[in-house]
Amino acid sequence: DTKTFTLGKLFEMNLSRFTDAIGDIVNSALQELKIEKELRSIEEKWRVTIFDLGKYLKNNVFRSWVLRSSEEVKLELEDNLLNLQTISASRFVGPYAQQVREWEKKLNHVQETMELWFGVQTRWQYLESIFVGSEDIRMQLPEEARRFDAIDKGWIAIMNGTSKNPTVLNACHADNRYSTLDTMNERLESCQKGLSDYLDTKRNAFPRFFFLSDEELLSVLGSSD
Repeated sequence: DTKTFTLGKLFEMNLSRFTDAIGDIVNSALQELKIEKELRSIEEKWRVTIFDLGKYLKNNVFRSWVLRSSEEVKLELEDNLLNLQTISASRFVGPYAQQVREWEKKLNHVQETMELWFGVQTRWQYLESIFVGSEDIRMQLPEEARRFDAIDKGWIAIMNGTSKNPTVLNACHADNRYSTLDTMNERLESCQKGLSDYLDTKRNAFPRFFFLSDEELLSVLGSSD
């Protein structure tokens, strides 16, 4: 009651007896506020972080969008995941434990999807210039060529969708994005195996290719004009 509450009555309460308890409450509140701000910062960061996309051209004709280098995104991922691990080990994480777990799951998924995505892109680019640019190989490997054409169509669809919504979080969490890329990667590996077997026939026919690895010979045959 402001009418009866005086400084004297405040002293009579002897609040100094609760200094330690009050200190613990204040410290806990400050630490929880720090966690809250860090989680808000992570959320704001990934709401606006986007993939840098570039045009992949074949003989100056646009073929597909591709992901450009994303070192900054990868570093941000590592930093945020490390911060989340630190937060999850804090004794003050209680009110935010569920939120921290959710962000750890989201960012780990982004990290795994990005790694797979860039791997698929590298293999797609590697084989695209061979199956799209070499009629000889398409004739020699009709099954692999048909398989690659289907993969090529799927890849272009994924990249067109990503170009319209390049936000990293959304792109990596799109429906079945990881499983689709994983299946695509397996099929590309199958195409590359068929191509590798074909290269062995080239080695037998042209001894100068004998000492080249599959990767080196694929690079020679798949190089752009």
